[in-house]
Amino acid sequence: MKKATSVKELNAVILGSKSSHKYLVGNIILGTDAFDAVDSTFDCERREGEVCERSVTLVKSPGWLRGYHLCDTPELVRTETILSVTLCPPGIHGFILVINAEQPFKKVHKKVTKDYLQHYFGEKVWHHTIVVFSHRGHLGYKTIEDYIRGEGAPLRSLLESCGHRYHVLGDNGTDSNMVKVNELFEKIDAMVAENSCYEILSALTQSAKEGRKEVDQKAEELRQQAQQQRQLLGNLLLEPKPSLRVLMVGWVFSGKSATGNRILRAEVFQSGDRTMKVLRQSGEVNGREVVIVDTPGWWKFFPAVFTPAALKSEILSALSRCSPSPNVILLAVPLDTAFTEEQRRVTEDNMRLLGKRAWRHVIVLFTNGDVLVRKTIEQHIESEGKPLRWLIEKCEKRYHVLDNKSTDDGQVTALLERMEEMVAGNSCFYLSETNDPQPGREGGDGLAENKDENRVKEITEQLNIEWNRRNWEKYHIFKGDVSMDIRPTFNEDRQKSEASAGEKEEDEEAHEDDQFKTRLEVESDEDAGSGSLKIMKGLLEREWSRREASMEHFHELVADKEVSSEPDLDQLRKSRDKVLLWLETQHTTSGCKSEKENQRGKRRPALQPKNPAGSAAMRRKKCSNNY
Repeated sequence: MKKATSVKELNAVILGSKSSHKYLVGNIILGTDAFDAVDSTFDCERREGEVCERSVTLVKSPGWLRGYHLCDTPELVRTETILSVTLCPPGIHGFILVINAEQPFKKVHKKVTKDYLQHYFGEKVWHHTIVVFSHRGHLGYKTIEDYIRGEGAPLRSLLESCGHRYHVLGDNGTDSNMVKVNELFEKIDAMVAENSCYEILSALTQSAKEGRKEVDQKAEELRQQAQQQRQLLGNLLLEPKPSLRVLMVGWVFSGKSATGNRILRAEVFQSGDRTMKVLRQSGEVNGREVVIVDTPGWWKFFPAVFTPAALKSEILSALSRCSPSPNVILLAVPLDTAFTEEQRRVTEDNMRLLGKRAWRHVIVLFTNGDVLVRKTIEQHIESEGKPLRWLIEKCEKRYHVLDNKSTDDGQVTALLERMEEMVAGNSCFYLSETNDPQPGREGGDGLAENKDENRVKEITEQLNIEWNRRNWEKYHIFKGDVSMDIRPTFNEDRQKSEASAGEKEEDEEAHEDDQFKTRLEVESDEDAGSGSLKIMKGLLEREWSRREASMEHFHELVADKEVSSEPDLDQLRKSRDKVLLWLETQHTTSGCKSEKENQRGKRRPALQPKNPAGSAAMRRKKCSNNY
């Protein structure tokens, strides 16, 4: 190893998930509150300071949602992260990868972390990366090595990629942080001496700059078009202000309930959990009578065929709760996740329940507006590309942004005005206008349809049971119940209480941690990708990862609420056995091998109902980061 020599300046990019506390690490290094205690924005933040006789420049990059796949991350986040290395001229000495030592680190987190870093900075990024474990208060372990051993193979594998370079920085209320910071600098010096500075991938950054310039141009055009449309509609407004009958729709955890609470300025909807029943609330807001009907959400990654009939009936019943009918439909779309072609299809598929003319009354409501900061909503729309532009055009450029964390009532007033403008230009929405208000398919073989419906029913049952079980588990984790029994998996034979620590680590590496596990054995990567087995497992994984991220986001609300009792494990096992049987049948009867995709970042379409012609095309379009 080359001898480390101290440099007078230090340039580094801080990376990590939104819950990694990157801001905390940056503030400890700079010795001041340089970064706001927020890791959820689309922007890079650059801060400077004099530390340990060095000129230090830190760039905090946008964070990703823990467990979220690369193809589910907004394009703006990708672009800004790629360009983060250009904010530290003349170059980068290293990357500081922050991992929250107060959270478990599973195999899915290892894979996601590696995918992100290599996509943004190339495979050589690991030669220039050091892991910094963050914590607030007591670490919970005697040493960081205890934490690493406890997390097992996934964390060890990540550290091996970084050449076993790691450090610990935490807010423990002591005055030893400067000593720790100086030790970190020495480790970075050694890394630079061994591997030199990071060489910026100029082709990648140049492409990102050109893409951002094109997005900015299109975003300004969209903003002007939307503004002109609003001016025309504004001329149609009459007094007195019309009553607003608002139907909230969207996928699970899209922010529908929180939006209803924000508009009515009261906690009348259950925010932070999955809505299962239609709920109607009303009130007077800024001199207007406002009725809001909240509906159950559909799955984000599964098409409408996996939306239970009972839930569809609930959504249809919501129409009558907006008596005589809704004149506004707010379609909630979170900003902190990508809107891909599969989301476009899933959204269109579920919106068919309301009929074609429903689109005349839809406003796309972008929730989680706090992530934008210096970015505009038009930049996000144009950055996401054709799928989101299609949705905006379908709604005739009616969109709005709501920051549910903000206490500014001005944004609610602006939203109400946006609704009134649309109502002024529309007639009311009646159920009789719908072409197909009842879910169902026409034609085809009745026996085959019943068979498919039974399969869908089993998958749907599995989704619901798993979701509820994980809510129960997350509740106990938030409450600090570390004594909770090992969670059930499909392969119970591997859950031996007398297993050694080494065996547990091997088990964790061999099986996907807390993901949809199966007893199915496959002989090759091609076999693993055949049929619907891998597609289904991938979609389930992404739903659970999204649920985990959403629950972490809302954990302060959920932790103080009562949850259902411990789930019935017999019911859970029976449901899983049914799903396994269906998956195994699909796996063994599939005669086609999946094509391996090498294009980085290619997005995976949603699972479609059983269709021989469609399934082949679907496999050709699968996202490259399938599991």
